[in-house]
Amino acid sequence: MSQCHTPTIYDYKTVEEQKSFLRKRAKAALKEYCSDLPLMEQTAKSVVTSVTNSDEYKNATMILGFMPMNDEVDIVPLMKQALKDKKKVAVPKMAKSGNDMDFYLIDDFDGDFTSDNKYNIREPSENCTKLNPDQIPSDALIFVPGLVFNLEGARLGRGKGYYDKYLARVPDCDKRIVCGVCFTICVTKAVPIEKNDVRVNYLLNEYGFISLR
Repeated sequence: MSQCHTPTIYDYKTVEEQKSFLRKRAKAALKEYCSDLPLMEQTAKSVVTSVTNSDEYKNATMILGFMPMNDEVDIVPLMKQALKDKKKVAVPKMAKSGNDMDFYLIDDFDGDFTSDNKYNIREPSENCTKLNPDQIPSDALIFVPGLVFNLEGARLGRGKGYYDKYLARVPDCDKRIVCGVCFTICVTKAVPIEKNDVRVNYLLNEYGFISLR
């Protein structure tokens, strides 16, 4: 490639090469973007407003969220608000081996948490109640992090397959509200997907909570 050429996904032939390119590009962009701490704080506040004002949230009895990494949208304030609104909240816990996870119900964000995992991500302890996939109500909002999304619902995660494997276990997942969460700079036109890649049907970023249906 010439020095003046800006690489795109179309410069790579295989899906794995395309995914690798998009991941590297997103991580590089996020490193600078997420260093703006006031912007990160404002984003955390704005997602609470955009989600809680929606009918989807008002009708939901359960929120499946996640504990964000440093380069992900902080949805902890949103989950705290959901607890105040008397909704059930669950966050994931990774298995000790393999790329599997389950969700556990939590009552607050100060109690039974641990960071004893290979990614140093906060997750509920074994004292919390495990939520089986068939116990997720049909009105639940399922929030899914990702490095790259497009407006057709294609998602690119970090390559380990935790969410794709978990969502495949959720009954009628394609009929549920599965919301991708990312910053706008990580929304792109082309995202390669494979047979086991789960699509989202909503998107949440610093500008709003939108349906992709």
